[in-house]
Order: sequence, then C-alpha cells, then structure tokens
Amino acid sequence: MAAKETSPVLIVAAKEFKDYLASKRFLALFGVLALLTIIGAITGLINYNEQLSAYNDNLQTVKSDTAGVGGMVVRMIGGMPSLLSIFQSYGSYIASFGMLLAISMGFDMITREKEEGTLKLLLTHPVFRDSVINGKLLGAGAMLFMVLASTFLATIAIMMFFGIVPGIDDLARIGAFFMMTLLFLFTYLAIAVTASTISPNSSMAVLIAIFVVLIGAVIPGISSTVGSAIMGPAPVMMIPSTSGSTSGDSALPGSVFVGGPGGTTTVVTYAVSDGGPGGAPGINRNGTPMAINPEYTSYWSTRNTIEGIMNVISPSYNYEVISQVITEKLASPRTSGSNPGLFQRSADQSVSLMESLSSVWMNILALVVMIVVGFGISYVKFIRADVR
Repeated sequence: MAAKETSPVLIVAAKEFKDYLASKRFLALFGVLALLTIIGAITGLINYNEQLSAYNDNLQTVKSDTAGVGGMVVRMIGGMPSLLSIFQSYGSYIASFGMLLAISMGFDMITREKEEGTLKLLLTHPVFRDSVINGKLLGAGAMLFMVLASTFLATIAIMMFFGIVPGIDDLARIGAFFMMTLLFLFTYLAIAVTASTISPNSSMAVLIAIFVVLIGAVIPGISSTVGSAIMGPAPVMMIPSTSGSTSGDSALPGSVFVGGPGGTTTVVTYAVSDGGPGGAPGINRNGTPMAINPEYTSYWSTRNTIEGIMNVISPSYNYEVISQVITEKLASPRTSGSNPGLFQRSADQSVSLMESLSSVWMNILALVVMIVVGFGISYVKFIRADVR
C-alpha cells in the first residue's frame, strides 16, 4: 500500500518554519525577547510582592481600627492583589518587542522570494499558488505560537520557582491572556505579510509596515483631542437636586458614581459640610442635596463613543485594554492613570473571566477583523500576482 502523500501546504509550512530557525535575524530577536521575558517576570514579581505587602499592611490597619473607617478603606483599595500582575510587565514588552518580531517575520515573506528568484522556481513544481501562501502563513503562525508559548511557560516556571502557584481562575486568565497575545501578534504578522505582498521589494514593504504601526500608535494619543474638539467643553457634573436627596450609589457615604472619561465609572466623594474636594462645581457648600447632571452623563457617553471608534483602529490599544481587564480582573477597562481596579473591582466583588472579556468584545473583534482582512488581501494579491 502506497504511503499517503504529504500535503503541499504542510511541506511549504515546514520549509518556512526551518527558514526561521536558520535566520540569524529571527534568532537574535527571539533571544532578546527571551531576555526581556525574564526581566519582565522578575519585575512583575517585585511589583506583586510590593502590592501584597501593602495589602497586608492595610489588613493590619483594619484589625486595629476602632472608628469603623477601615472597612471602607479596604473596599476602596480593592481585594488581595492578583498574581496576574506579574504578567503585566511581560505584556508591556510583548506589546513593543513582540510586535517588532511579528513584523520582522512577515515583511519580506513574499518580497524575499521575489528578490532571490526562488518564487518562480517554487511555482515550477507541482504546487498550487494557494498552497504556497497558505503554507507560508501556517509556518509563520506556528513559529509565532512556539515563541509565545516558550516565553509564557518560562514566566510560569519563574513564578513557581519562587513559590507562587496559580489557581484555577488564574490559569484560565493566563490561558485567555495567551490567546489574546497570540491574536495581537497575528494582527501585526497580517499587516507585515500584506505589506510584503503588495510591495515590489522588501524595503518598501518594511516602510509600509512601519507606517501602519506609527498610525496605530498615534491614534490613541489624538482621539481625546478629536473628541474634545467635536464635543466642546463638558457640562458641570453636579446640579442641585430637585428631589431633595443626593443622587448616586449609597455604597460610600457622601459619594456619587457617574459615567466619566474613558467609559469608566467615576466616583466623587465629598463631605456635605464642606461641599466636596476643591469646591467642585455643582456641589453646594451649604449642604444642599445634589444630583448628577444628565447632560454630563450624555456628554461623556457620546464623547467616549467617538474616541472608542477611533481607538479601536489601533491594534496596540486593543491589546492594552484586553490585557488590562484580564490581568487586573476588571469588569471594564480603566482610564489611563487611574488606580488599577479602584472602582471596577472592590474587595467584596468577584469579576469572572467572561465578564472581563465581554467588556472588550469590540476590541477582540477588531483584532480578528484586522487579521482576516490582512491575510485575505495577501491571499488574493498573491494568487493574482504576475511573477514572471
């Protein structure tokens, strides 16, 4: 009985995989990424231990508290720090250097074959064009998976070496973080492969890829400015209450919870006797009951939508908010510069993985769409390309 022939796609994929292993550029970048992984894991461990120490100090404060304020303090600062914070430093390195690795793997995937004349030679063999492009993408994807898996396993090994063992929920979140990171790297691989397919040479391909990366990096920085220019100044947040009672959540005495910048929940805590921090607009110093201004909530809802539509174009921004809700166990992304999980997760509130992911479904979908569009363009362009 004749042996079953190996699929042409797998043959091309295996060749692509071996080419990466023989590439000095790839091995150098992989070596640097491995080093950064170790640095990120150690940095994350230091931060985790500092957070754990601060949490234990706060618990001691609560135990010795006689005024009844300690419970409210713990509620505000949140629960015990998550060991997933160790992956936050790792994620920051992946967001920059992992992106560079993905681009380096894809920007000359097709143009290199054209420049070396190997593409014509390859197509003279009994192999279809779709097998060539599919095999190359499969080989690159498999290599990215191997690189990411090795760095993740190294991080987990370092954690366990120092006696930190993740629980079931932590393992589920680590798995989700791995998949989202892989999705992020595939996005930039798709961008690089698209640039390689539509460009006449590798130099042009890398310039196109870098241009797209810069656009993605700039958008989150200007979205707030654009939103402000379109919407104008925000209305005052607090107005005198017509019902005679203070609006807001009663979880904290003298506090109100409203929609604010970044689509997150903003808390304003104040003492009725002094009218709030800094004499905030709309808070009466004479103790008049206040209410949330509906125009303020509507303003930020519309502005956040405008900024969100712009930001979702950036792969790096999407990865940032996705990794944020996973590693910090948040129910929604937090505003930049705010305390992690200060009001999205409190000590007596447990946020499931599905709740975290459902809050960023649009960002996940955006990455998937970018991958499908990028690989789709590459596929169609390669099938129709004239390689003579």
